[in-house]
Amino acid sequence: MKKQNFIEGSLILIASAAAAKVMGAIFRIPLANMLGGTGMGYFSSTYGIFMTVYALSVTGLPVAAAKLTAEYTALGQNVNAAAVKKTALKMFSLTGLAFTLLMLLFAYPLSLYVISSPQAVFSAAAIAPSIFFSCVTSVFRGCFEGKRNMYPTAVSQVIEAAGKLCAGLLLCRLVLENKDMLPTLAETMRKLFPFEGITSMSDDEFLLPLASAAAVLGVTLSTLAGTVFVAVRSLAEKQPPFSPSAKTDPSIPSKLFATVLPVAAGSLITNLTSLIDLATIIRLLNRAVSRFPRYFQGFLSEELTADALPNFFFGSFTGLAVTVFNLIPSFTNMFGKSAIPSIAGAFAENNGEKVKRSVMNVIFTTGFIAVPSGIGISVLAPGILELLFPKRAAEAAICVLPLRFLGIGVIFLSVSSVLFSVLQAAGKSDVPVKIMLWGIALKLAANVILVAIPQLNVTGAAISTVLCYGLIFFLALKYTAKYTEISAAEVRKLLSKLIFCGSLCGGGAFLTSEMLSNRLSQPMAVLPAVLVGAVFYIISTHLTGILTKSTLKLLIC
Repeated sequence: MKKQNFIEGSLILIASAAAAKVMGAIFRIPLANMLGGTGMGYFSSTYGIFMTVYALSVTGLPVAAAKLTAEYTALGQNVNAAAVKKTALKMFSLTGLAFTLLMLLFAYPLSLYVISSPQAVFSAAAIAPSIFFSCVTSVFRGCFEGKRNMYPTAVSQVIEAAGKLCAGLLLCRLVLENKDMLPTLAETMRKLFPFEGITSMSDDEFLLPLASAAAVLGVTLSTLAGTVFVAVRSLAEKQPPFSPSAKTDPSIPSKLFATVLPVAAGSLITNLTSLIDLATIIRLLNRAVSRFPRYFQGFLSEELTADALPNFFFGSFTGLAVTVFNLIPSFTNMFGKSAIPSIAGAFAENNGEKVKRSVMNVIFTTGFIAVPSGIGISVLAPGILELLFPKRAAEAAICVLPLRFLGIGVIFLSVSSVLFSVLQAAGKSDVPVKIMLWGIALKLAANVILVAIPQLNVTGAAISTVLCYGLIFFLALKYTAKYTEISAAEVRKLLSKLIFCGSLCGGGAFLTSEMLSNRLSQPMAVLPAVLVGAVFYIISTHLTGILTKSTLKLLIC
């Protein structure tokens, strides 16, 4: 198959990411409407634990496989490129299996001591097998991407998203709509998990935890479907010619580890932001509720007691605000991912001009999308939440102010993610780890100070997230400029122009929403406001000289 250049590869991954994100939103948004803040608390807390394990065992694999495959292919060493896949599959299949077994073994202790919710054990157990499947899938994806063939990654992403959507929602609804099965399911769970926190639960208390676990099981089944696809696709791939007698590079295993470990550590540290929220928000809110009961009195009801309130706030924040926050960075991250083979190959060829062009390309495309999107999320936060979560007014009300802050964080996170991809492709995988350590330290300190303030509660977690990624962005830009010889001043000038144009976009969207909300409901005013904001943005970027023939030529090249 013909190799794709940066733009072609980006477009393929962006198209698949867009489809996957749409289906992901279709999954998480109705799931939040089905489970509410309490059920999403179980789901999100389990996902927080899972993503930490995922970071350790999976995240660095596609980067390592893509980087090594791209380097060997650029040098014409096809035998070594083929050996990368074979070696990585052996090494990391065992890694995935080991982490799956550990996740199953420690499901209850993690739920009890880290999540502070024993009921999350069912979801933790249900998601464990997906670690193994993800390890295998990531190796295949990385090898394809290293050869600049993004189609298998794109298709497998869509398969996983579609499987998660269909299986997750179907299984969750099956549990919620068949309450007559609850006594039997509850008794089965008591036998499978004979722990005090489980055996003491009444049958009715099993409903939301089991519904959450059913949704998580859909995620696991979707990863299995993705694994099957890339494995079959790899078997059908036509291998490039190479001499059978050629010797493979004996340093491939060590090179894989040398790339995987720093990237995994960096990803782990990245996911520590959500783990910090998981470990601190519920505990700090418990303290705030006990110390300032009058402030939280208005949130209590017969169904929502003071003991359940922290999990409800946490589930609302992670299930609604964080879901919206992650949409744009997950989408723009595809630019960085697609740029890795091109930049790694340019470094292998010692082509400095190509490196600089690729880096500026990925920064421009990312900032062009992330800046107006983040500002738009901030100014339209109430309408967005009401539009996406119409059945969860209480949860949406909690998340308006946090989402306003997180919209700014969208810009920092999106650009930082692609800068990290650049550093990884440049062979500086340890630099993102060091940068993230500073960000995580700031995140933890800010969480401890801000979340405990009752007037802020989960808004404190949103503010700490913005501070964290703001610091990370400035440090990542500094080191990217150092190791790729791009001009940091030029990047800052570009982003400043984009922020100016994005502010005009946000202002136009906000005014449109305010004017239309007098005639339409706030959710119905969101889409026209977005269209008006987009028009403001396109016009302003053209007038300020951002959208010109030369910048379009830069993107194409």
